[in-house]
Amino acid sequence: MSVRVLLVDDHDDARTTLARRLRRDRRLELIGAASSLKDAVDLLPDAHPDIVLLEMHCLAGRGVEACRALRELTEAPLVAFASFMTPELWSTAREAGAVDYLLKHIDTERISSELVRLAERHRHGADTHGGGHDS
Repeated sequence: MSVRVLLVDDHDDARTTLARRLRRDRRLELIGAASSLKDAVDLLPDAHPDIVLLEMHCLAGRGVEACRALRELTEAPLVAFASFMTPELWSTAREAGAVDYLLKHIDTERISSELVRLAERHRHGADTHGGGHDS
């Protein structure tokens, strides 16, 4: 069974590149690549994601607000995705509903494996609050 991923990132090139990377892994099914919170909200009712990958520096710096809004609309684990993560941002993102974070510079195999791991933990009801992964 593949892991259904919803990607949210307002930067077109980054979203396109990441979508291409995620599609290479047969364990993942990219069910949507939203460029805005509105697009993500519109996709959610039919998408039924197993995991949401949310760029935290997106949406004009409102990634935490987007995380909070999406948390209200889906039970899928939300993973913060960023080029860098400060302890303050991670704390705020976790409080907003993120279960873990991944840094953009990790390779495709690692990001895919982490998304599968987090989705599986959520499916089995385990506490998914982690400390993030950066390499």
